[in-house]
Amino acid sequence: MCGLATFVVLALSGVPFAAVIALLVAIADLIPLVGATLGAIVAAGAGFLHSPIAGMIVLVFFVLYQQVENHLLQPVIMSHAVQLNPLAVLVSVLIAAQLGGLIGALLAIPAAGIVQVLLRELISGAGQQAAPTDSVDE
Repeated sequence: MCGLATFVVLALSGVPFAAVIALLVAIADLIPLVGATLGAIVAAGAGFLHSPIAGMIVLVFFVLYQQVENHLLQPVIMSHAVQLNPLAVLVSVLIAAQLGGLIGALLAIPAAGIVQVLLRELISGAGQQAAPTDSVDE
Protein backbone atom coordinates (compact mmCIF):
# COMPACT_ATOMS: atom_id res chain seq x y z
CA MET A 1 0.00 0.00 0.00
CA CYS A 2 2.76 2.41 0.93
CA GLY A 3 4.65 1.83 -2.31
CA LEU A 4 1.57 2.36 -4.46
CA ALA A 5 0.51 5.50 -2.60
CA THR A 6 4.06 6.84 -2.78
CA PHE A 7 4.19 6.21 -6.51
CA VAL A 8 0.96 8.14 -7.02
CA VAL A 9 2.16 11.11 -4.96
CA LEU A 10 5.61 11.17 -6.60
CA ALA A 11 4.17 10.84 -10.10
CA LEU A 12 1.63 13.61 -9.51
CA SER A 13 4.40 15.80 -8.09
CA GLY A 14 6.50 15.23 -11.20
CA VAL A 15 9.42 13.58 -9.38
CA PRO A 16 11.58 11.62 -11.83
CA PHE A 17 12.09 7.89 -11.24
CA ALA A 18 8.89 7.74 -9.19
CA ALA A 19 8.48 3.99 -9.74
CA VAL A 20 12.00 3.15 -8.55
CA ILE A 21 11.70 5.38 -5.48
CA ALA A 22 8.28 3.92 -4.66
CA LEU A 23 9.73 0.41 -4.92
CA LEU A 24 12.49 1.36 -2.48
CA VAL A 25 9.89 2.83 -0.13
CA ALA A 26 7.78 -0.35 -0.34
CA ILE A 27 10.80 -2.53 0.48
CA ALA A 28 11.89 -0.25 3.33
CA ASP A 29 8.34 -0.28 4.73
CA LEU A 30 8.75 -3.99 5.45
CA ILE A 31 11.25 -3.16 8.22
CA PRO A 32 9.27 -2.85 11.47
CA LEU A 33 9.02 0.56 13.16
CA VAL A 34 11.80 2.39 11.27
CA GLY A 35 11.26 1.24 7.68
CA ALA A 36 8.56 3.76 6.83
CA THR A 37 10.74 6.58 8.13
CA LEU A 38 13.72 5.42 6.07
CA GLY A 39 11.52 5.26 2.98
CA ALA A 40 10.12 8.71 3.73
CA ILE A 41 13.63 10.16 3.94
CA VAL A 42 14.52 8.72 0.53
CA ALA A 43 11.28 9.88 -1.12
CA ALA A 44 11.31 13.34 0.48
CA GLY A 45 14.97 13.76 -0.50
CA ALA A 46 14.11 12.93 -4.11
CA GLY A 47 11.17 15.33 -3.95
CA PHE A 48 13.33 18.17 -2.64
CA LEU A 49 15.93 17.48 -5.33
CA HIS A 50 13.21 17.89 -7.95
CA SER A 51 11.67 21.04 -6.42
CA PRO A 52 10.99 22.46 -2.97
CA ILE A 53 7.23 22.30 -3.56
CA ALA A 54 7.37 18.63 -4.57
CA GLY A 55 9.52 17.92 -1.52
CA MET A 56 7.00 19.57 0.80
CA ILE A 57 4.12 17.68 -0.83
CA VAL A 58 5.94 14.36 -0.36
CA LEU A 59 6.89 15.25 3.21
CA VAL A 60 3.31 16.16 4.14
CA PHE A 61 2.07 12.97 2.47
CA PHE A 62 4.43 10.83 4.53
CA VAL A 63 3.54 12.52 7.80
CA LEU A 64 -0.16 11.90 7.13
CA TYR A 65 0.41 8.37 5.83
CA GLN A 66 2.53 7.36 8.81
CA GLN A 67 -0.06 8.71 11.25
CA VAL A 68 -2.80 6.67 9.57
CA GLU A 69 -0.61 3.57 9.37
CA ASN A 70 0.66 3.76 12.95
CA HIS A 71 -2.64 4.59 14.62
CA LEU A 72 -5.20 2.78 12.45
CA LEU A 73 -3.66 0.08 10.27
CA GLN A 74 -0.91 -1.39 12.48
CA PRO A 75 -3.05 -2.02 15.59
CA VAL A 76 -5.72 -3.76 13.51
CA ILE A 77 -3.23 -5.88 11.54
CA MET A 78 -1.21 -6.81 14.63
CA SER A 79 -4.36 -7.59 16.60
CA HIS A 80 -5.43 -10.08 13.95
CA ALA A 81 -1.96 -11.59 13.74
CA VAL A 82 -1.62 -12.21 17.48
CA GLN A 83 -5.35 -12.23 18.33
CA LEU A 84 -5.19 -9.22 20.62
CA ASN A 85 -7.57 -6.32 20.95
CA PRO A 86 -6.36 -3.38 18.75
CA LEU A 87 -6.52 -1.09 21.77
CA ALA A 88 -4.35 -3.52 23.75
CA VAL A 89 -1.81 -3.52 20.92
CA LEU A 90 -1.68 0.27 20.77
CA VAL A 91 -1.47 0.72 24.54
CA SER A 92 1.17 -1.99 24.96
CA VAL A 93 3.36 -0.46 22.25
CA LEU A 94 3.02 3.03 23.74
CA ILE A 95 3.82 1.87 27.27
CA ALA A 96 6.71 -0.36 26.19
CA ALA A 97 8.18 2.39 24.00
CA GLN A 98 8.16 4.77 26.95
CA LEU A 99 9.69 2.22 29.30
CA GLY A 100 12.13 0.46 26.98
CA GLY A 101 12.62 2.69 23.95
CA LEU A 102 13.02 0.99 20.58
CA ILE A 103 13.70 -2.45 22.08
CA GLY A 104 10.63 -2.12 24.28
CA ALA A 105 8.46 -1.18 21.31
CA LEU A 106 9.74 -4.20 19.38
CA LEU A 107 8.98 -6.54 22.27
CA ALA A 108 5.63 -4.98 23.24
CA ILE A 109 3.30 -7.10 21.15
CA PRO A 110 4.88 -10.47 22.01
CA ALA A 111 4.87 -9.46 25.69
CA ALA A 112 1.19 -8.47 25.48
CA GLY A 113 0.44 -11.84 23.87
CA ILE A 114 2.25 -13.65 26.67
CA VAL A 115 0.33 -11.68 29.30
CA GLN A 116 -2.94 -12.49 27.54
CA VAL A 117 -2.19 -16.23 27.46
CA LEU A 118 -1.14 -16.22 31.12
CA LEU A 119 -4.30 -14.37 32.15
CA ARG A 120 -6.50 -16.76 30.16
CA GLU A 121 -4.82 -19.77 31.76
CA LEU A 122 -5.07 -18.23 35.22
CA ILE A 123 -8.75 -17.41 34.80
CA SER A 124 -9.69 -20.74 33.20
CA GLY A 125 -7.63 -22.63 35.79
CA ALA A 126 -9.38 -20.85 38.66
CA GLY A 127 -12.80 -21.59 37.17
CA GLN A 128 -12.05 -25.28 36.66
CA GLN A 129 -10.93 -26.04 40.20
CA ALA A 130 -13.42 -28.36 41.77
CA ALA A 131 -14.70 -27.69 45.21
CA PRO A 132 -13.23 -30.07 47.78
CA THR A 133 -15.57 -32.87 48.71
CA ASP A 134 -15.97 -34.21 52.18
CA SER A 135 -15.70 -37.95 51.98
CA VAL A 136 -15.46 -40.30 54.86
CA ASP A 137 -13.57 -43.53 54.44
CA GLU A 138 -15.63 -46.37 55.64
